[in-house]
Amino acid sequence: MLNHQSIFITGGTGTLGSAFLHKILATYPQINTVTIYSRDEMKQYELRRRYPSVKYPMIRWVIGDIRDQERLHDKMKGADLVIHAAAMKHIPICEENPEECLKTNVTGTKNVIHAALDNNVKQTILCSTDKSVDPISIYGNSKQAAEKLFLNASNEHSKFAIIRLGNIWGSRGSVVPLFKEIGESGKLPITHPNMSRFFCTEEQMTDSLFYTLETMQGGEIVIPKMIARKITDIAREIAPNATHQIVGLRGFEKISEKLVSDIELPRTSENAYYWIINSSAPSTTQIVKDARELDSQYASKTIFNYLLN
Repeated sequence: MLNHQSIFITGGTGTLGSAFLHKILATYPQINTVTIYSRDEMKQYELRRRYPSVKYPMIRWVIGDIRDQERLHDKMKGADLVIHAAAMKHIPICEENPEECLKTNVTGTKNVIHAALDNNVKQTILCSTDKSVDPISIYGNSKQAAEKLFLNASNEHSKFAIIRLGNIWGSRGSVVPLFKEIGESGKLPITHPNMSRFFCTEEQMTDSLFYTLETMQGGEIVIPKMIARKITDIAREIAPNATHQIVGLRGFEKISEKLVSDIELPRTSENAYYWIINSSAPSTTQIVKDARELDSQYASKTIFNYLLN
């Protein structure tokens, strides 16, 4: 699928970008070029040590910011597909710096879209988050806006789609490395005893990108079927001897997240591994058929139980 293709990854040194890079290099030996476009020179330095140019001459390393429309446009020339993973993601920092969050996550996304359209990129995928569903934080609102921009960008030459993910297990800044770091202190901060989050693995994340690249028509949102886990359960697994200190919800946090909004449900279909929110509504018959074809053990965990009951 990706042999002889040129790929451009914004935020290419992050968890998603580096995992996708590893996967495509292992799977497609005849790939043309992969451009890693990111603004953090230290992360690029560290990743370049893992992929030296002598062994991986197909990788292009570019320092750049998605806010810089001119540089983004220039460096995207010749790309066949774009993975847009660059974003401000740390929710408290976004709350403290809302203007910066909007410049990166909204204006930067608009720049990616315009550069892809101007360069006739065939496929562009936005990596989004469950925080975009009924958002209450500036981060969630900025990603919802980025999704809206993508959903309206496709034309006859360039297709745009979205993957919507939960928390990536073990990624930088997430609860897992935090609990590992402070677990030995004997006390873990828990915002709410009932708080839960959706988690996906790096494999689910990269598989979602490949699935979307293979099937996208433009204007859809693909969501891997993730499991919601209580934060207290994760804390017990990582630090079984630590006590829990309930610190209370912050104003930008929910007790639980949603993967699909009520407005999106009528446009949502599913298969064994993904929910797909389409740009137009599928028939009720097809929704019911897709849901009932699932293996019963898995179907018990899906959103369609609520839809069909």
